[in-house]
Parts: sequence; structure tokens; C-alpha cells
Amino acid sequence: MDGGIGLRHGVRIARTEWMRTRRQLARSSVVRAVIALFIIGTLVIATSIAYGFGAAFRSAAITLPVGAIRSLTTAVFLTLLIGFVQQTSRLLERLNINHLLTTVPARAVIIGVVLTVSGRAAIRVFLTASSIAIGFSLGMRAPLGIATVIIAVVGFLSLSVLSAVALSFAVDFLTTRSPRFRRYKTAFVVVAFSLLSIGMAVVIAGQVSIDLVWKWLAAAPTAWFVDLALVGVPRTSPKFFQSVGALGLVGIGIPVLVAATTALAERVWETEPISATTTHRSHSLVGEGRVGLVFDSRISQPTLTIARKRWLQERRIPRSLFMSGYLLVLLLGVTFPIFVAGEVPGISLVFLAFICAGTTGLAFGSDPIGTEYPSLSMTLTTVSGKQFVRGTLLSGIVTGIPITAGAILFLALWSPYGVVETLLFVVAGVGLCVCSVTIAVALGMRSPYSDIIPVPLPLSSATIYSEVGAGGFIRMGIMLGLLGIVCLPIFSSYLMAFFDLVSVGGIPTTAIRIGSLVLTTALATSVSALAYRRAVRLYDRYTLS
Repeated sequence: MDGGIGLRHGVRIARTEWMRTRRQLARSSVVRAVIALFIIGTLVIATSIAYGFGAAFRSAAITLPVGAIRSLTTAVFLTLLIGFVQQTSRLLERLNINHLLTTVPARAVIIGVVLTVSGRAAIRVFLTASSIAIGFSLGMRAPLGIATVIIAVVGFLSLSVLSAVALSFAVDFLTTRSPRFRRYKTAFVVVAFSLLSIGMAVVIAGQVSIDLVWKWLAAAPTAWFVDLALVGVPRTSPKFFQSVGALGLVGIGIPVLVAATTALAERVWETEPISATTTHRSHSLVGEGRVGLVFDSRISQPTLTIARKRWLQERRIPRSLFMSGYLLVLLLGVTFPIFVAGEVPGISLVFLAFICAGTTGLAFGSDPIGTEYPSLSMTLTTVSGKQFVRGTLLSGIVTGIPITAGAILFLALWSPYGVVETLLFVVAGVGLCVCSVTIAVALGMRSPYSDIIPVPLPLSSATIYSEVGAGGFIRMGIMLGLLGIVCLPIFSSYLMAFFDLVSVGGIPTTAIRIGSLVLTTALATSVSALAYRRAVRLYDRYTLS
């Protein structure tokens, strides 16, 4: 009886969330009809192609690449797992869990979460896979294949959704029980993404065979669902133990995941989080401190206060790590040339300088209105434009310059360049850091006050203020584009050096490289000065209306 009530409440929660999402999209009936027709057309095309493929396979005109399908199945499982984890985190941030738990049991809320998360992506995957299965089985004249493929797809999707929900609650449980994990959780995500990017570069550079990666993926237990799906398809020779193993994963894994998810959710929702035993060196934003001792009276108190506030915000809620995560894709530009050349070429140092500078700009300058939103009216009336912009620049420069210079010097140890060229590279990297922060602040000051709303920070329980819509992403792209233009001289010169060009127009490439470093530093200085003055003017003219 209780199970039926929990299921009914869970379905109601999921239906409410689906309705809320549909209303937020605010699509007209015409748009929904067009989308429905597009989906139906896509499914019909997929069924037709699968029918032709099945007929060709039945006539022995082609062979079925079972090994590649196994590897692709594991890759799809990992992709769905990541997507479902993100959806679960966003859903749990949006739901009023405390209110729901006063009216329904925890199991009902979990059912609602699972149904909501699986509602869209799982249905899309199920419809696509079912249409392909129907077409292929009809082409093979093996109707039993329709049933086995659908059974395999349902089990595959159920396992992926429950694994993602359980993983999300496990992360939340660690967050409530470990203050240190709660503090550095975002950094773990960025580090994991960085390692993944490096791994991709290793594979692309040929240091690890792509065939070996495909074999690893094909050997994973999630690939067993391919054998289960092919049980009803003749002439495919599915492996018996893998087919039984897929049924075992569903029959044993799903109950275990349901029990684990329920236990974790109850611990997360019904127990108080453990507080940190230390204050993590929190202190007042004004007065003496290590920053004040370093800069003494050379920097005004309002400027130092703005910088200290940004450092404290990033230490407590590292929102910038999410924004700078977009640049981690460019790590391939650092690692790939290294694996190809067998040493650290200059083009890798160029990409490294761009990544460090761009990350600094995105982290400390891209959203000055959002970071100051709760106290913006007080800041505008007590801090001048020069003090605010200088404080924001100080927060980014003090953090970004040591990291940029240290990273360039570290990689330069394995490069063929001399001391002078390496030092010029460091100076150019420092100039790019300053340039990126000033450009980001100047662009960020154009964010309208009315477009700032509170939004949940992914993978955390914190709420931040950020601009709604595509304006913030457009300004982010403009900032990176302008920074890329400033980097064009060194990018061009070191790209020529990477392809072993000795000279261009009779001028040695060594002279061209050094000249490009000087030119890039000069460009960065000029753009920084212009952007600084622009940011100050925009701040002084900023209004809350």
C-alpha cells in the first residue's frame, strides 16, 4: 500500500516538474507542432535506414560491427551518466525538498527525481533505439529482435539513470559529511576535466593506441547489453554469458542502486551537515592583513577591500572555476604539440599563456556586477570607478600572474629557447593576464542591473547572482576573441617555428619570435590602458535603473 502511494506521489512530482519546464520554455502550439513533426520525421528516417541495413545484413551484403557497437554503447553510457548527474544536481537545487518531505515520504521524492531526470533524454534515446530496432528487425525478418532490443534498451537506460541519481546523492552525502570536500568539490571537477583533456591529447598524439581505448570500452560490463539485444537477431552470434550478465546487472544492480539511493537520500535530507572545525582563515575585509602588509600605503583601502572581497568570494564559492572550465578544452593545444615534437615547442607556451590569461580574466573580471550585486548600491556610492576597477584588477593580477609566470617557466625548462626569450615569454604572459582582466571588466560593466537574478551554482548548494540570457556568454566570447587578436603575433611566429621554417623574407625566425613577443607585450599594454579607462567611465556612469 505504501509503495503504491509513494509511486503515485512520485509520478505527481515528476509531472509537476515536467509542466514547470514546459512553461518555462514558453513554446507556442505551432512551435511544439513543428518539433513533434521533426521528431516523427527523424524516427521514420531512422527506421527506414535501419530497415535497409537489416535487409543488406540478411542478404550477407554487409557485416554487423559488433565490437564497435559494444564500444559505442559504453561511451553512450558514460555520456548519459554525466548528463543525468548534472540534471539531478540542478533538479535537487530547484526542488523545495524540506517542503516535500513534510507531505510525502523520502522514497516518493526519489521516485519523482528519477522520473523527472529520465523524462527527456531517456525518452529520446528509447524512441530512437526502438525505431532502429524495429527497422533493423523487420529488415532481418526477425520480429523477436524487436523485443530483445527494447528489453536491452530499457535495462540500459534504467541502470544509467539510477547510477547517476545514486552518484549525485553520494556526492551530496560527502558534501554534508566532509567540510573539506564541500570546499574543494568544484576544484575536483575542474581537475578531472583537465585530466580527461590530457588523456584525449595522449590518444590523439598516438602515445596510446585508439584501438586499445576501444577494447577497454568494449570490455566494460555496460557493453553486455549489446549481446542481450542481439539474442533475438539471427546470424549475430551474441555471447551467452554476456547476455546473462546484462540481465544480472539489471536484476541485481537496480535493486542495489534503489536501496543505496534511498539510504543516501535519507542521510542527506534528515541529518545536519558537519560544520568545519576551522574558520579557513576568514577575517575582516578591512584593516591590517597580509595583503595590507605587502602593499602597505601604496594602495588605497577601498581598492584593497574590493580585492579582498573577490578573493574571499572565490575561496568560499569558486564560481570562476566553472566559467574558466570552457578554456580547459584548449589544453589539447598545449599537450598535443609536445607529444608530436618530443619537446616543449613555443606554440605550446602560447596556448598555455592564453589559457592562464583567459582563465584569470573570466575568473576575476567577467561578471563584476553579479559579484557585487548584493551590495552594489553601497559600492556605487562609496567607491569610485578607479578604486573599483583597480581592486578588481588587483584581485586578478595577484592571483593570475604568479600562476602564469610559474607555468611558463616550468614548461620552458624542456623547451629549446634561451633565457632571454623565455623571460620575454613570461613578460608577454603577464601582459596578457593584465589585458584579459581589464577587457573582462570593461565588458562586464555593460551588464544591465535588471538582468541579474539569483541562480543555483551547479554541483553545490550555493546560490549566486548572474546575468540571465545569452549576454554574459556573448561578452565572454568577445573577451576571448580580443585576447586572441592580441596573441596573434606570437601565435603566428611560433606556429612557423613549429613547422621548422628557418626564415621568412630573409628574416630569421628567431628575430621574428622575439619581435612578436615584444609586439604582443606592447599590444597588451595598449589594450589594457584603453580598456581600463573604458571600465572606469562605465562604472562612474552605471545606474540601477
